[in-house]
Amino acid sequence: KTEINEEICFVAMITALEAISTDLLQFGVLRGISNARKDSLHCGNFGIIILHHAWLLNRGKSALDILEKMVNVTMMRGAQSGGVVSYVPSKLDASFNGVRTRVVNRKRSDLSKEIRHKVQANMFPFTIGSNKTKNKSYVPIISGHTRFATSSKSTMEGTHPQRWTPAKIRRVYDFSLPKNVANALLPSCKVPREVNVENYITHNGDFDSYFLNGKTYDLNVIQKYLESATGFAMPSSGDSCCIAGMIDLLRTQGSFGLSARYAIVLGFPSSKMDAEQSFPNFNYFDEVGNVFERNLGEIMEIHSWDCLCDNLNGSRYMFACKVATALDYCFGDTFAPLEQCLDNEIGASLLAFCMKTIDAFYDNDLLMATRTFLTNAKGSFGLCVTSTLDAHRQMCFAARGQTMSVAFYPSKGIVCFGSELAAVKAGLSVSIPDDSHPLLTIDQSVDKDDLRLDLDDLGGEIVILDWGSHAYTNPPVSLPHRNLVKHSLMNNRMTAIILQESKSLTQYPDIYHRMVPLSRNNLIKPIPEECEDNILRDIEDIPRICQGIQSDWESRNVGTGLNRLTAFNLTRSLRKRLENHISGNVSRKSVDILLTGCEVSLWLAEQFANDLKRSFPILNIQAISSNKILGLFGQDIAVPSLGFPFAQQTQDLDDTIIIIVSHSGGTFGPLSCSNLLQSKSNDIFVVTSEWDTQIGKQLRAIGQPRDSLHSRIFSTDVGMRSAEPCSVSVAATQQLLTCLFEYISAFILSDSRFKASAHMTEEDLRILKRCNQLNIDALTSIVGVDMNGYRPDVGSETETSLRRAGDLWADHVLEVAKAYIMTIAYIALTVVTGCPLFYALSILFGMDMSNSLWIYLVRILDAVVYIALPQINIIILRLFEHRNLRHRMVGRTVVIGDIPWVAQCAEAFLSKIFACSYSIAGINVLSGNPADHFVHRHTHRVARGTLIICGRPDGRLSALATLESSVILSVNQASSIQSWGGTCESITIGHNPFKLPLSERGIFLKRKRPLFICERLLVEQDKKEETADRCSKVSEAKIESVWKSIFFRFRSHTKKIVCASRKAVVDISTRSRGINLDIDTSIQLKKKKFRSPGALLCAYTDIEEHSNRNQPSHALGEIDETGKEACTIEKVISDSIKIKKMKTNASQLFEAMDRDKNGLLSEEEFLVGISKIKHGMSKIEVRKIFDLADRDGSKTLDYDEFLAMLSTTGLGYGLKLPPSTRDERGIIQVKPTTDRYFGEQVRKQNTGKSIVDVDFSLARGQHFSQELYETRIASMQRFVAMTVMFHQMGKRVSSFFHAISFGFWGYRMDRTHSIMRIATTASPVSGADVRDRMFYIKMLKKVKHSINIISTAYLSYKRLEQTRIKVLEKATLLPNTNISEH
Repeated sequence: KTEINEEICFVAMITALEAISTDLLQFGVLRGISNARKDSLHCGNFGIIILHHAWLLNRGKSALDILEKMVNVTMMRGAQSGGVVSYVPSKLDASFNGVRTRVVNRKRSDLSKEIRHKVQANMFPFTIGSNKTKNKSYVPIISGHTRFATSSKSTMEGTHPQRWTPAKIRRVYDFSLPKNVANALLPSCKVPREVNVENYITHNGDFDSYFLNGKTYDLNVIQKYLESATGFAMPSSGDSCCIAGMIDLLRTQGSFGLSARYAIVLGFPSSKMDAEQSFPNFNYFDEVGNVFERNLGEIMEIHSWDCLCDNLNGSRYMFACKVATALDYCFGDTFAPLEQCLDNEIGASLLAFCMKTIDAFYDNDLLMATRTFLTNAKGSFGLCVTSTLDAHRQMCFAARGQTMSVAFYPSKGIVCFGSELAAVKAGLSVSIPDDSHPLLTIDQSVDKDDLRLDLDDLGGEIVILDWGSHAYTNPPVSLPHRNLVKHSLMNNRMTAIILQESKSLTQYPDIYHRMVPLSRNNLIKPIPEECEDNILRDIEDIPRICQGIQSDWESRNVGTGLNRLTAFNLTRSLRKRLENHISGNVSRKSVDILLTGCEVSLWLAEQFANDLKRSFPILNIQAISSNKILGLFGQDIAVPSLGFPFAQQTQDLDDTIIIIVSHSGGTFGPLSCSNLLQSKSNDIFVVTSEWDTQIGKQLRAIGQPRDSLHSRIFSTDVGMRSAEPCSVSVAATQQLLTCLFEYISAFILSDSRFKASAHMTEEDLRILKRCNQLNIDALTSIVGVDMNGYRPDVGSETETSLRRAGDLWADHVLEVAKAYIMTIAYIALTVVTGCPLFYALSILFGMDMSNSLWIYLVRILDAVVYIALPQINIIILRLFEHRNLRHRMVGRTVVIGDIPWVAQCAEAFLSKIFACSYSIAGINVLSGNPADHFVHRHTHRVARGTLIICGRPDGRLSALATLESSVILSVNQASSIQSWGGTCESITIGHNPFKLPLSERGIFLKRKRPLFICERLLVEQDKKEETADRCSKVSEAKIESVWKSIFFRFRSHTKKIVCASRKAVVDISTRSRGINLDIDTSIQLKKKKFRSPGALLCAYTDIEEHSNRNQPSHALGEIDETGKEACTIEKVISDSIKIKKMKTNASQLFEAMDRDKNGLLSEEEFLVGISKIKHGMSKIEVRKIFDLADRDGSKTLDYDEFLAMLSTTGLGYGLKLPPSTRDERGIIQVKPTTDRYFGEQVRKQNTGKSIVDVDFSLARGQHFSQELYETRIASMQRFVAMTVMFHQMGKRVSSFFHAISFGFWGYRMDRTHSIMRIATTASPVSGADVRDRMFYIKMLKKVKHSINIISTAYLSYKRLEQTRIKVLEKATLLPNTNISEH
């Protein structure tokens, strides 16, 4: 018995340990991920320069706070690993040692905190020690990098900062002479010292190839070449370490050994990067350098050190001749390798070698090394280059194809730099730690504000920051760059020298005009503080952000933001496009408005483009992925757009209005498009989270950089949001695009020339504005927080229902984890006590355990319990939590159904929330459009327990009734697939308060808007039926009492009494009808009627049929000679009230008005026809309509012009609409309608007409506004509702693991494993290709423009010559002249 219990205990322990390690802790899974992750995405640089030692107090706590915040922001670009390098003074001499700290991030750890802890342990003990007191001029620098692997695995070796050559002791001359050293001591100072040499780089981008002596070498060749040239093996398999290796070869100032190696491997005309080429080791070059050192002392007796540095009087040439003589004298076995590299015929002589070595010795400083590399390298680069030789005074930054910014805080004594604009703002909201350490007095204007310098990543730019100019006598850069302007910053404590690869930006003598003010700038938003739940904060901010966007667009609040100014500039460009359409100067391939973006931003842009296109069909509007644009236009050999119609041959983007939608403003695709498309058009705008973004920086440089009136940036003012699941950014972008849609619509409808082609009307715009305003209240009820950030005392019913649904689904997801815990507890308890369930019961009930048969039976039952224990525990959980017992006991799949942008954005939101969840509580997320492919894509995947959430359009609106019916059909089909009596669990979210029979539950959003006329008609009909029923009951009761009185009273009064009773019934019925006829009175039903979508569809069909039956008899047409009904205008109008047949009947109306049957309507035919449709309309009004409809000025209307006229003027409906209100410029000032229900004013203005005709025509006319309400407003509310539910679901799951493990297994659901909030990697083409293609396309456009001008001028000249010769022929009777030679 004991042996059996021991065996059971051993097996149980093994099972429990295996389950915990693999399913719960995921030890095996983590190893699989780290080995499998190979090529992916994104990186970012960051760092600080500390000029004031107050930041180093308390073990550098204040400096590390800034560093952690910078890492936290930079992590949005990807953070699989990260590291920093700092430089500390050596304890033995005045040199510096590099201290590198690197961390490979775990799936659920915080990289910013990991880096902080290691930096504090590795760097700041050195900083705060005795070295600080010895070296008052010591300036700590920390240069770091976060990485998402691009060309190698995410390992420690591939983590930045990168270094190729390990730390080595080299003989180096010190070029930095302190100012306190006397000139008499100068010669003794110029002796080589043995110092530590290390070069580190941090790199964001890609290094593709290197150009040397007319040949391009790819990365594979460079890697093998560097191993041979440096003598050290490649430290990692990535491309960034090769940049560090190239810097090792190029940064040679002060070392003759390094300079001699550079001359051989890179400096000679014969130098090449041959993978098979071998070079001597460095000891050989060191020996060659010794010859230079011996001759330097002799040459300095003739020429001073400064003379050699400045190459005065041919001093370097004399030095080279002297060294060449010495080397020629000692050539032999020792210098045989050098002799093999010399070739006098190609200019690689011994004297040339000496000259190249000497030039490299004096000139190849940090700036020269970086410049040489970027000049010959191909790829995209965001570089920070540092070296132990320069750490005492300077570091170098470079940008080409990747962003880089440097922020200066003069009053705080700190400099922040990084790839992300938001990261360098880390010093904006902090103050200097100790007031007892006063700063220098600010004495120049450039130091009065905190400023940021953004490097020109398009043209390529290098910046050297030197903080040693005040302490050292020598210039900060070598001779080749002495001509560059030196800009004094940071209270004269720092000098900035800027080198531009191209002159794409204006060089200002005062750098202040180039920089962006960070302080005292309302357009700059500080970095938001981290909170416990970033996702919840984002969701709760939605009403406040959306209200702020709406307020910014209101006319009375102009000046609070730049959105209206930007919209004005956009419509100014749009006016040119529309005028070209009217004049016929637009080609069929020309795109009027191009919207582009990636992922969530693109999906929102696609919906905006669809709405704008349907409103104004004359415009050619396209929404294309930024990656497709880069693939087509960003490289010489275009990436074919297979499966998509967009191609260079089918679309013309010249002078197109381009709207880039990128909430982060730094995603590589849209950012590169903002550069690339400048070669196509200058009318480029961006929709982003704030004014200060990377794309905004690029667009501000177009045209006049200082022209603030030509704004190109639409800002949601959301600012930087670190949470990867997008909620507030999506809602804010949708809100801003809605406001932009309203502005563009008002602009187009203001001009009669453009209005004629519009499908949208002013009444539609008024309705949309009213719904947009009331949307804030709807969002407040959904998220439970108002626009001021306050949560009401009584919780929102909608939010409560959403969070309850989230809790239910969280219980579904967590049931396996809970069952595991119950299983572990049961196994541990029964094994330790030795009493399984049935064994304990048998003892408890006094069973005879001496019977072996009984013992075996009990053991079999206990074995069955152990085998099925997880399933048993799940059933127990479902019974306890009142959940469906028939669901499958596996991982859950969530399927989201809604219109495309909602479904896709919600899928991305939910999948990112569960990205870091444990596999035991993971989910699979899918999405689809229930009105299209939902059934085809996902019904075959439906299983018991599949979770479906579907957004329902508001089918109470007549235009959306059929759409909701289609959605419901898809949900019902999915819910009807059953197995073992179980099916999927579906939840619907919508405004129509009708629960589907097959769905688990329905979540109904508050309407928060006036009724549309179609809803009003149903309410009036319900009220009429309710009143009729009440009147019928009253009438029956009165008639019964009357007949009783008749029976008991005199027969002579019978007739009189009956008449009186009948009169009473008629009076009551008349009063009841009066309630319905009074359209200005709100109607309250005693019992509200809820209709299913099918019933709604039938109700609207009945209203349509009732409208047809109530047409006057004269409208049915006339009888012609054959006895058949003639096709008259009146009959066509009566038939056209059916909206689905409007276009078909419009052709019949056109035929009826066209009396001469020539296919065109003359002005007279139009006057006669319209007079029959609109009685009482003056001829002047009719002629004005005719002139507006006649877009081509032919004095006739074709069918297309006639159809456009009907849709824009409302003549087909026969309704009189409210007049327009215009400002002094003639722009329509569309105010939100104040109707208690939409259409109230129109009904009043059409009093006297047939109420049936007015109502149905008005309902039909509101169809387009109902569709806009769905796509712009209602769909946004459903998306926000889904985020609330999914957040509750994810929060419940993450809190469970945090609680059961006392925080050890907790994780942040606002981050994914990759931590990729902003995709910054070159995809599909590199930044360098974008720059090259931009210049090529711009030049090609100029050439084509020049050719067109020359061709036009020549043809004009030719016509003039022909005319002149014809005149001469007539005047002088000359023979015909061939002018082809002209």
